[in-house]
Amino acid sequence: MSQMTSAARVGARPLNRPTTTTTSTRLRVVTGAPPRHGGAAFGIFCAILLASGLIGLLLLNTALAQGSFTLHDLRVTSDQLTDTENALAQSLQSSQSPANLAASAARMGMVPAQSVAFLRLSDGKVIGVAKPAKAPPGFAVIRNKTPAPAAVQARAKPAKHAPNAPTKPATR
Repeated sequence: MSQMTSAARVGARPLNRPTTTTTSTRLRVVTGAPPRHGGAAFGIFCAILLASGLIGLLLLNTALAQGSFTLHDLRVTSDQLTDTENALAQSLQSSQSPANLAASAARMGMVPAQSVAFLRLSDGKVIGVAKPAKAPPGFAVIRNKTPAPAAVQARAKPAKHAPNAPTKPATR
C-alpha cells in the first residue's frame, strides 16, 4: 500500500523540468551580496566618539581638581588672614586699655588734670573751669607686682655671718 501511495503522489506532481531539450543552455552571471562600506566607517566613528568623550571627561576632572586645589589654598590664606586680623585687633585693644594709655601719657610727660571743662559744640560755650595741670615734684616709681625669680631674690639677700666674724670687702 505504501508503494501505491508513493506512486500516486509522484504522478500527481508535475516535474519542474524544461520541456524542450536543447543542447545550449543560456548562462547568466549571478552577482553576490552587495558590499557593505558603512561597517568600517561606523566603527571608526564610534571609536572617535568614545575617545573624544574620554578626553573631555579627563579635562573636566582636571579642571575640577585644579579648582579644588585653588579653593584649599584660598581657605588656608583666609584662615591665616583671620588669625592675623584677630592678633592685630587684640593688640589694638590692649594698647587702648586705660592702663596702657595712662602709662603712655606718663612717658610723654603728661599729668592727670585736676579740673575739667567741656565745650558745647552747638553754641561754642565752655562749661566748667579748666585749670592747667601741675606735675608732681620728683618722679614716680612704678613697682612691678610680679614676684622676682628665686635666683634673683637669693642674690639680693645678704648672707648671714657670725656676729664676731670680720667681713672682707669684695675685691675685683
